[in-house]
Amino acid sequence: MITGFAIILDEDLVYVSNSKKYAFFEIILFVEKLIKSINPKNYWRLTNVLFKGLKGKEHMIIDHVIDKSGRNIFFCITGSFSSRSIEARNMVKEFSEKVLENYGTPEEIEKSSSKPEFTKIIKLITAYLWNKYRDNLEDEEFLKPSEEIKSKVIYCGISAQGLPIISKLYDLELLKNFQKNISKENIELFSSDLSAKLATITMNSQIRAKSYIKEIQFEDLKEQGRKNLILYGRINGYSLDLIASGDYLKIKEIFEELEKKLTKEPVLLQEFKGDLKPFLSLSNHIDNIVHQFDQ
Repeated sequence: MITGFAIILDEDLVYVSNSKKYAFFEIILFVEKLIKSINPKNYWRLTNVLFKGLKGKEHMIIDHVIDKSGRNIFFCITGSFSSRSIEARNMVKEFSEKVLENYGTPEEIEKSSSKPEFTKIIKLITAYLWNKYRDNLEDEEFLKPSEEIKSKVIYCGISAQGLPIISKLYDLELLKNFQKNISKENIELFSSDLSAKLATITMNSQIRAKSYIKEIQFEDLKEQGRKNLILYGRINGYSLDLIASGDYLKIKEIFEELEKKLTKEPVLLQEFKGDLKPFLSLSNHIDNIVHQFDQ
C-alpha cells in the first residue's frame, strides 16, 4: 500500500502528498548530511530507507538524482511494499521522469514549487502512479538476490543517547576521499563525527517520526551499482550501527549475529553513566565478528 509521495530538493521538502508522513520524509534531510560527510565525490545514490514502529514497517523507496551542478533531488515514495519490489522501483523511477518532464532542472523545481500550479501537476502525476501501480504492488515480483560478491565492513559503532561509546572505522578509503592522512587522530575524529551523524538520524526518527530507523541503502556508481548498507540495531537502550558494502544477505546475517552476541554482554544490560572503560572489551568482540567478512 502506498501512503505518501515527496520531492526533496537539497534541504527543502518542496512537495509532500500526505502531511502525516512529513516527519518520515524529513529524515532524508539528515541522511543527506550523512551522505555528504562520507561521500564527497557524489558516487553514492540513496535508494531505500526502512522504518519500524508500533504499526509495523514503513518502507521508503527513493530515486536520488544529482544534476551537473551537484544539487540533490530525492523523489520518494513510502508504503508497506518490499525493498526488493520491482514494481515499487519502477514506480519511483517513473515518478522522477514525469516530474522532470515538466520541470527539467532543480532551478525550475525551486522556482515553481511555491506556485499552486506546481502542486496540481504533481497531484496529477501521483494520482496516475497510484492507479497504475497499486494493484501490481498487491501481487509484486521480487528482485532476485545478487550473486555472491565480496563484502566488507566500513564502520561499526555503539552509542547511548547520541553519545559514541565505540566507533570503529574499518575502511580507511573514506579518509582518502577527503585527502586526509591515515593517522590515529584523524581516524578517531572521523569515526566520532560519523557516529554523531548516525545517532542524529536515529534520534530524529524516534522524535519526529515516532519510529525506529532500521536500514538505509545506497548504490555506489563508482562500483557499478554495488550496494552500501547502513543497519541500525537496538540493544537494551544502546544503539548499534553498521555500515557495510557488498552482499546484502551476508551483511544482514553478520549484523544479526553481532546484535545477538552483544545482547548478552553484561555491560550492555546496565545504564550508560559516562564511563567508557567497561565497554573497551566489546571492541574485540566486534572485531572477531567483523572479520567473518574476510573468510
